[in-house]
Amino acid sequence: MRATQVYGRQALLRMARDTLFLSQFNDGWKIVGAGCEPQADMPYRCSLKGG
Repeated sequence: MRATQVYGRQALLRMARDTLFLSQFNDGWKIVGAGCEPQADMPYRCSLKGG
């Protein structure tokens, strides 16, 4: 893992080959976005999204 940032009940995990977005639910942390890449001056674009 290269970096982790937590914003309340949301988190961003930057790994060597992927960037993930997580959300905290009553039963724990779950991935809500994977395969995410930054876009110039815009939000990340994720190939997998859930919620």
